[in-house]
Amino acid sequence: MRKKLLNKHWVGIDVGTSKICVLIAGLDHNGNIEILGIGQHPSVGLKKGVVVDINSTIKSIKKAVESAENMAGIKVDSAVVGISGGHIQAINSQGVVAIKHGDVSQYDIDRVIDAAKAVAIPQDREILHILPQYFKIDGQELIKDSMGMKGIRLEAQVHIITGSISSASNLIKCCEDAGISVEDIVLETIASADATLSEDERELGVGMVDIGAGTSDFAIYKDGKILHSKVVPVAGNHFTRDLAIAFRIPLETAEFIKRKYGAVSYKNVLGLIDNAIKVDVGPDLVKQIKTTDICDILMPRAEEMLEFIFDEIIKFNLKRFMPFGLVLTGGGSMLSGMKELAENMFGMPVRIGFPQNNIKTSGLEFVPDLLKSPIYSTGYGLLLYASKDKDLTLAKSMNEKGASKVFKRMKSWIYDLF
Repeated sequence: MRKKLLNKHWVGIDVGTSKICVLIAGLDHNGNIEILGIGQHPSVGLKKGVVVDINSTIKSIKKAVESAENMAGIKVDSAVVGISGGHIQAINSQGVVAIKHGDVSQYDIDRVIDAAKAVAIPQDREILHILPQYFKIDGQELIKDSMGMKGIRLEAQVHIITGSISSASNLIKCCEDAGISVEDIVLETIASADATLSEDERELGVGMVDIGAGTSDFAIYKDGKILHSKVVPVAGNHFTRDLAIAFRIPLETAEFIKRKYGAVSYKNVLGLIDNAIKVDVGPDLVKQIKTTDICDILMPRAEEMLEFIFDEIIKFNLKRFMPFGLVLTGGGSMLSGMKELAENMFGMPVRIGFPQNNIKTSGLEFVPDLLKSPIYSTGYGLLLYASKDKDLTLAKSMNEKGASKVFKRMKSWIYDLF
């Protein structure tokens, strides 16, 4: 295999609770992203997005990377990696400073963001993202970009996302021990939004729920910025376990039933050709399960997950920021009837999101048909992030290793927004 060239190829690794997905991409002759390799392997060693067995996680990452490498015919040595899990938390914070010389400069922007992020963070947590939401000059209207404007006082509100230091460090360690240098860690919510939301949705207001295996990630976008985010502790694996416990069947069998016959609406169940299925549960032992019974198990769990999000919307009065409704993505969104159930519960438009072409941006966002599925939303979003024209040099932290180096880079992402 030939060594990959970092200026021509990008790699995204979605380290999920149920699977590791590796995407390798380059540019075709039209300047569009061309998928060169896809690798997947069952995720062993993670629980709710957190590494609980380092050796097993390393092996899973290696297997997924090798599969993608074999398909692409190139060697992977670095990647942008997604992070999620129940340890992720977010807050909004404000800062105010005096404008130094009458005109807003980068120095003033840096100072007001430093003031906004000066909040108490527990010692076991690290800031993953600092995402500016808006600026104000002398208390006037909200401003997206304050650079060069005149005034006396500059205000900023930022969305601060934090995560457990140990969880992020262990994820980086697993990747590096698998032979992958971590260029950046990106919150999977942000990656999925980049891949699935249109510019109009992000600008005018929309909610997104990425239903993974270990957790479900909820975010609100408005004026092109992330306004609110929340990790919900109910996701795909809960559906699988509910079926396994209710019918006393192996988890592997329960996962198969969920994917093939799972529904969270009786209307969708009645449309199935078979109203009962036979399942092998042991030597010479077959169990018959009604599809309506499957729905009886899955629907309450789906309602519980959506109720977490509904309560969050009500608590923070977020519905006014969602004129475009809600976008569901991730593997869990593919459960039959999930879209209709969400529409009924939220009383707003709901669609299933997957990587899509965005004609208002560069040709880099032409999505191959192969990846137009909710299960690839995060992976493709990581590729989009990797392919953007960002300063990925490590000049300021070359003497540091592993997590410390990556954390510094993650906190510098704010400058890419101006």
